[in-house]
Formats: sequence, structure tokens, C-alpha cells
Amino acid sequence: MTERRLGRVMKVPTLVLVSLAWVAACPAALEWKTTGVQLTARPGQEEMSVAFPFRNTGDKAVRILSLDPSCSCMSAAADKAVYAPGEQGEVRVGLSLAGYSGRVHRSVLVSTDDAKRGSVDLTMTVEITELVVITPRFVFWRVGDKPEAKVVDVVVTDPKTATPGGVECANAHFQARLSVRKAGTYELSVRPADTREPDEAMVHLNFNIGGKLQTYVVYAAVK
Repeated sequence: MTERRLGRVMKVPTLVLVSLAWVAACPAALEWKTTGVQLTARPGQEEMSVAFPFRNTGDKAVRILSLDPSCSCMSAAADKAVYAPGEQGEVRVGLSLAGYSGRVHRSVLVSTDDAKRGSVDLTMTVEITELVVITPRFVFWRVGDKPEAKVVDVVVTDPKTATPGGVECANAHFQARLSVRKAGTYELSVRPADTREPDEAMVHLNFNIGGKLQTYVVYAAVK
């Protein structure tokens, strides 16, 4: 009984050593220069693109099976599908910035036939300056309230980059008017014709940013 127990114990480190040797002999084939970047967008910038370079450091060819962005606002493409040992390549990732502000974090999942490291996340963190700050984004009246105007504060953080391009409201039951307080600061006045029945509208506030028209939305409702 004692010999059997000792024999079984002696086999364990042997298996461990074999496993460690296999791991050491099978390093990850694709070696990435970086898998994450932090960037700052220029005022008015609508998209951003960055390359993630890599090299096949293994002794076998590696195939990229798929590229899966975490958001429909992203695109991702490799310069080809199969990379021979020692060969270099890159995955280029694009991000649309339209409608975003503040810090945006997105990623792309790269799947390969690499036996050791079959997938890796490539991440982009982008700081986007908020050029037009609107407070509040929603104004409302209760049914039966006095149809008095509600005021929305509009502040342009860089008046040289963003200039007002007009106000639109498809619902004729609401009136919207933009007036200047001082350079870079505006007042949006929204008022319903009456509050006898529930109603709602979207007020489109247009700004020219970097030579292109960008629309911000303020919601108004009688509830």
C-alpha cells in the first residue's frame, strides 16, 4: 500500500514539468506593439483612425479569422489574412466621432487560429471636447400649466470653431427662438401655443462646426 501511494505521488511533478515545457515551447505567435491607445480628438473632428502593428514571432503561419468591433460606429481591417513566421502586419481601426462627447472607450476583438492566444482586444480611448453644451436637453409643461417660455442655456466652448446656424421645429404648436447673451453664450426660448392637451416636439439647434453643419436636439413636451 505504501509503495503504491508513493508511486502515485511521484507522477504528479512529472506531469507538471511536461505541461510547463509545452507552455514554454508554445509562446503566443502574434506579438503586438500595443493593444490600447489613448487619443484626443481635435475640435470638430468627425472620425479617427489608428493602426495596431504586430509581428508573427512563432514558427507557424497565423490566420486572422475575424475582426469584431464593439460598436457599429467602428470599422476594422487587416492588411491581409495569413501571416508567415517573422512577417509583420497591422490592423487598422476607425472610429466615427459624430454625436459623441467626453471620453469614449471602444474595442475590437481580433480572433486568430493561434493555438496559444486565439484572441486579443484592441482598445481605443478618445477624449472628445464638447463644443456645444446644452442645459437642459428636455423641457416640459403639465397639462393646464400657463404656456410660459422655458429657457435652455447654450454655451459654445470655442466660439471660433462653432457658430449658430439656426433653429428648427417641425411642430408648429411650439415656438423656439435663439438669442445671444454674450460671445459664446446663447439662450434658447421654447414655448407651446397652449397646454390644453399633451403634445411633444423636437427642437433642432444647428451649429456650423469646422465648416460642417451639426444638429443638436432639445426635447419639449406637454404631459
